[in-house]
Amino acid sequence: MVAGLEGAGTAPAVAGATATHTAATVTRTATAHGASADETVDLLTADGLRLCGRWRFPSGHGDAPATVVVVHGFSASQDDLAVCALADDLAAAGYEVLTYDARGHGASEGMSAVGSTEHIDVACAVDVASVRGLPVVLVGVSMGGVAVAGYLADRTRGDDRSVDAAGAGVGVGAGDGGHAGGHEGGHGVAGAVLVSTPSRWRMRPSPLGLVTAVLTRTRLGRWVASRRLRVRIAPSWRVGEPLEALVERIDVPLAVVHGTGDRLLRPEHGRRLHASAAGPSRLELVEGMRHGIDVSKLHATVGAVGWVLSWARAAASAAPER
Repeated sequence: MVAGLEGAGTAPAVAGATATHTAATVTRTATAHGASADETVDLLTADGLRLCGRWRFPSGHGDAPATVVVVHGFSASQDDLAVCALADDLAAAGYEVLTYDARGHGASEGMSAVGSTEHIDVACAVDVASVRGLPVVLVGVSMGGVAVAGYLADRTRGDDRSVDAAGAGVGVGAGDGGHAGGHEGGHGVAGAVLVSTPSRWRMRPSPLGLVTAVLTRTRLGRWVASRRLRVRIAPSWRVGEPLEALVERIDVPLAVVHGTGDRLLRPEHGRRLHASAAGPSRLELVEGMRHGIDVSKLHATVGAVGWVLSWARAAASAAPER
């Protein structure tokens, strides 16, 4: 599976986007590792695309400390075994978890821009997750990390190009009684975890990097991606700001998880992102971890989510009362 990318970034605002709500279609199935049930949910983005999502809830009766939104990488989907394993482990750790198929991937509508417009999907998912009334932690993997960084950078500087002033990008979560809105739960985004995320767009030459370039930059590659990987790639997409520049505008806690066994992106990418963070940052270089979600190293990402929440709680406790 190709999980990396070359060339991605943020995109201009979507002209004429308006707030739209969707009704959720709910189904429940048993999940592994202690998660009690799945609930499927439709998300409608600011530019009118329907994304297929899924909730996982912890099996315990206690209150979850946060909602974790998992943003998968290029050529993945929420049904991939690795994505499911991560979501199940997070639910087993007590978190509510929202996964979804990014635009152009899996069962979702639209075309992938290899990270250039996927921050709009993240904005929509954050709005849906915030309805639960819990702090939200974003986990972005490879291309998903690009989307998360783009969303947070624009949000932090007050120039959220993923939604318009009317609050577009809102969707309705399963079982919320039709209520939706931008961060009405009062918590918002507590922080983020970037897994196997590039710090810049030019990567070292490698067979995997060459395959990625062919898939995303050529007509034949896009045809193969559509037929074999179920990824519909837009004919044109642009390289945006370097991820380091985006991370410099992110002031929420940021954990960077990168593998020493990553054949696509050297550990230096993780080090550069960590060094560029404007807010609290943690770097975990995981021995032997490969690119993307390595099912044998899931503990690193689950632990990073806990670190983000610890920092967010400490900051909230130290903040003066209004």
